[in-house]
Amino acid sequence: MSPGVPVSPGDASRARARARALIERHQRLILALWTLLLLCLLAGVAEALLRHTLPYRIDYYTGTFVSKRLIRYPFGDMPFNAYGYPDRDWADDDPRPRVGFWGDSITSGVGAGFGYRFTDIIGRSRPDRDYRNFGGVGEDGIADTAAADKVMEAAKRYRLQKVVYAMDLNDLLPDREIRAQTHSALYRVKRAVAPYVDRLRTRSYLYNYARTKVTTAAARLGYGYHGDESYELHPVRNAAVITQTVDRINALAARLDKDGIQLCVAIFPFEMQVSADAAARYRRDGIHWSDELLRGEPQKMILAALSKSVTGVDLAPAFRQDSLDPASIKVGQYFVFDRGDALDWIHPNRSGHRVIAQYLLTQAPSCL
Repeated sequence: MSPGVPVSPGDASRARARARALIERHQRLILALWTLLLLCLLAGVAEALLRHTLPYRIDYYTGTFVSKRLIRYPFGDMPFNAYGYPDRDWADDDPRPRVGFWGDSITSGVGAGFGYRFTDIIGRSRPDRDYRNFGGVGEDGIADTAAADKVMEAAKRYRLQKVVYAMDLNDLLPDREIRAQTHSALYRVKRAVAPYVDRLRTRSYLYNYARTKVTTAAARLGYGYHGDESYELHPVRNAAVITQTVDRINALAARLDKDGIQLCVAIFPFEMQVSADAAARYRRDGIHWSDELLRGEPQKMILAALSKSVTGVDLAPAFRQDSLDPASIKVGQYFVFDRGDALDWIHPNRSGHRVIAQYLLTQAPSCL
């Protein structure tokens, strides 16, 4: 219709009729689009609110990749040397006896940062030895033969005289074959979904919030970060798992011993084992464990089953030295607790690393 030409009442009526017919034919589509628009608006509002109200750092465990040799975390830097390990560059011609610390994210320094880890403190205090950090975020300890092979390869390649295995209690896992048969539904869903959606962990506050709620709910049901049962929280019930884990450690020790390499196992405690305040707080948060956990039963069972050739150290007493006792230690005083997007009773903070280093230096020098 040309501009300026009046629209007749009949034409207007027919246009309205066509519009009504179009709406009637596509009611579901239009409703879906309006619903989607409303959800997007609500998500945008939630994203904006959470950005300013979340009490933790969503990048606490992921950090920022500055380069291939450096990740910057809220708790500190984590540099990587030319060999890909979270440590300074090593001198191949260093004549000092070499000691390698093997472990997971605790050894890498999550919660402390480079320079403040127990390995760094020990290295500065014992300049007579060349201490090297072989920590790896996400490592599951001596979970299988492949993990033991990695330790052997590093020990031979870097000519280590001693390996100190920094054992986290969540390293207590069944043998690989048994684990593959008993994986939970949560484990399978996590393996299938996480690689595709978890990239939003540090990009969306809303996703991070929902993810944290799900992982906390899983922890309340007794599942660990990997999606399977947290065996370590119920040590007596899972005595067979502890036996299998220690058998793998003893087998590694025998292999190392053939090459003249000593093995020390330093067992890190959970926060609720060293702080009554933390135990009460985590119970209020809905986390459940057997009473023997607080009595140090996992550590006792591990130490009792270790081969006589292995030096074993329980690090829980480090937090009961001098003026320290479980009744006086506050939640978060020596561990990460709630700084990131998880309830974290596993990772010591800088203060915790310092206490652990001092204990190893004074009470377990033979381990170093």
